Amino acid sequence: MEKKIALLIDAENTSVKYLDSIFMELRNYGTVTYKRMYGDFTSKTLSEWNHRALSYAVVPIQQPRYSTAKNAADIMLVIDAMDIMYAKNVDIFCIVSSDSDFTRLVNRLCDGGMEVIGMGKSDASKTLKAACTIFKNLEIIYGDSDDIAETEHKNANGTAHKAADIEKNIVPLSEIKKSMIEIVRENENQGNRTGLGGLKSSIQRLYKDFDERNYGYSSMTKLVSNLNDFVVTQERSTVYVSLNSAEVNEKTVEGFIRETVRKGSMDLGRLGQKIHTEFPDFDVKSYGYSQLGTFVQSIDGMVVEQNKAGTGKCARLEGEKGFVKGKS
Repeated sequence: MEKKIALLIDAENTSVKYLDSIFMELRNYGTVTYKRMYGDFTSKTLSEWNHRALSYAVVPIQQPRYSTAKNAADIMLVIDAMDIMYAKNVDIFCIVSSDSDFTRLVNRLCDGGMEVIGMGKSDASKTLKAACTIFKNLEIIYGDSDDIAETEHKNANGTAHKAADIEKNIVPLSEIKKSMIEIVRENENQGNRTGLGGLKSSIQRLYKDFDERNYGYSSMTKLVSNLNDFVVTQERSTVYVSLNSAEVNEKTVEGFIRETVRKGSMDLGRLGQKIHTEFPDFDVKSYGYSQLGTFVQSIDGMVVEQNKAGTGKCARLEGEKGFVKGKS
């Protein structure tokens, strides 16, 4: 039986542009039976919500702001959530907000046996994300491009935002990969196989805001297949994940890098050439990193810094000095 969802939107802390994406995403989890949005819809900033919400039959809960203190809309959302939970008419709550003040509400809903899907901006508080059963970054489910461009605009203080601000608020893929390896290895040690769906569920329990789209992949299959540590196989309708024993061990590559720069610092471009000569199939993305410099920087005892000429970056062992020119 399809699960029933109560959708409660904090309109005062959510852009209306995400509305279509919110409903598209919730189709993956069930049928939305409660559709409510909260705020002072007489204000100019929320006027568009009235028009856009009509197509989804979202009920506006009008709560005027009487002061600059905690607003009535948030309080009304909490009251409605508790009433709906006690009525026992839904299986899942979807709370759309980046406001950390809703963390206690989410905790209470989970205590009551509810699944809670949180949706908010990538910079929402870690406590709010952790409290949810699953947390979805609105920038990701929206499609990214417009939103990333928007974050590059200046804020009210004239400070330029970087698109990387979104990336820094998600768990690095390298950390996700290490957890995946541990899960698959533990299953294999117990003589069990790891299904792709089970692997994703395990990762989501560890990292509530995990979503393969955070890392540029449209499906979990594509993400795992791109990590050379794993072998993905399909048997009938089930996809299994196993460790790739033939893949070059990450520690082996790390050891080679340390040995290569032992005599002094080396330009990253030259270092990359030496790595590929030694390991032709080397791909930094398979270790969960987007750039060689980030991977090298993650190795214990390694430092990545600007070279003396200021033309690029070089790598060296911590405590070592000097520069090795591009000669072999």
